[in-house]
Amino acid sequence: MAGGSRSALRGRAGTARGIVLEDLSGIRERVRLAKAQRQQLHSWAYAQLRDFVTYKAASVGVPVEVINPRNTSRTCYPCGHVDKANRITQDRFVCRVCGHVDQADHNAALNIGYLGYVKYMTTTHGYWAA
Repeated sequence: MAGGSRSALRGRAGTARGIVLEDLSGIRERVRLAKAQRQQLHSWAYAQLRDFVTYKAASVGVPVEVINPRNTSRTCYPCGHVDKANRITQDRFVCRVCGHVDQADHNAALNIGYLGYVKYMTTTHGYWAA
């Protein structure tokens, strides 16, 4: 996040918006890939990216939440039904209960955003904080 990243984040400050990231720690050990894909995966610096985003966001007052991504790609955003069968293909999501159809990554991103919001609202920053 170089150059205009701070000014882009500054525009979010005070807007009741934040950034939600998946906790990708341990992904290298969990994911099974072909040799060529393993090389590409191991070259990614998830922790460094997370640190940069967190640092820059904090510098302008934008909250960052890190959530567990478990089942976010299997959960229907509108109804909450979780089922491996909801993921028809790599890029197609169809809920077995309510019939919601979406691009799979978009549906997962909505779930990640929602989980981040819930986490934010139920921690020291939010309404239900002690």
